[in-house]
Amino acid sequence: MQSFYKRNFTSRRNIEVHNLKRVTGGWENEIYSFTLRYEEGRERRREDLILRIYPGNDAPQKSAREFGVMKRLHEVGFPVPRVLHLEMNSSLLGRPFIIMEKIDGRLLSSVFLASPPERRRELMTLFCKLFVDLHALDWRPFARFILGDAPPYEAADPHAFIKRKLSQMRRSIDHFRKHDFDAVLEWLEAGSADVPCTRLSLIHGDYHPENMLLREDGAPFVIDWGAVDIADFRSDLAWTILLTSTYGGPEMREVILCEYERISGQGIEQIEYFEVMAIFRRLFDISVSLSEGAGERGMRPGAETMIKQDADHIKRVYALLLDRTGITLPEIERLISTLT
Repeated sequence: MQSFYKRNFTSRRNIEVHNLKRVTGGWENEIYSFTLRYEEGRERRREDLILRIYPGNDAPQKSAREFGVMKRLHEVGFPVPRVLHLEMNSSLLGRPFIIMEKIDGRLLSSVFLASPPERRRELMTLFCKLFVDLHALDWRPFARFILGDAPPYEAADPHAFIKRKLSQMRRSIDHFRKHDFDAVLEWLEAGSADVPCTRLSLIHGDYHPENMLLREDGAPFVIDWGAVDIADFRSDLAWTILLTSTYGGPEMREVILCEYERISGQGIEQIEYFEVMAIFRRLFDISVSLSEGAGERGMRPGAETMIKQDADHIKRVYALLLDRTGITLPEIERLISTLT
């Protein structure tokens, strides 16, 4: 890191990097914290920073997308850490990376568990309000970071979004030869006519209480934007419901869904359909990561071990698939049997 700063910031003198240490993370990126000390002009300065390294075959695109979106979110006032540097050249660390400000705070999940019931209700309202606020943003200023020159969907066709997602699923199934998942895709195709997309939203793609930090003064910051996209907001909500209900307890589904509806002032239709899409995504990522390597699904080295340690979570996700569709996946059943 000292080499990076000395090469790119020639106006700074006596650059020193201290306390570089790994931050515990999930299945995807490698994350480190460090302290940067340097002199600029006549001042001695210190910055506490985060280094986010991107694994996987799509690392260049993913890092640029996350940097651009977070920079724009900060500009429009949505609470995210301020991103400082994007390095696309892999020669320094072997992979692309981002450097951003470090937020001195606690994970929402930790604060929630340590809080009394009334405070928990306040935190849940905060969590859902930021989710609603995100989906209400105008997605168009973010489109160039996510889509480039490609249009998000055909405006005249409210089913274009679902058609595109199902087409992507089909290509993934064929590419990885995961034909156990054909039945789930066919179920989704059969119900696709009932889920028109009336509006697109900027979505986080992995919104859950461990991707929100609360500063000491209570200010929230949403982190980990690697899965950001422009999509039907229900796909984002369904993913959040899936993760929170299979990690935090099944009651979380109704808690989050009801609070989202209350804050947004609208009923959420056909959420069950999007829940099955989320289940497909989770089980498919697990299956490919364990058979082909986590890098194939944009995850970091060693994620395979973490996935195998999540046997209870995998069982709960699979149970939801059975409950929603009645479809069995022999490959997932074999995996579960080896992990329990």
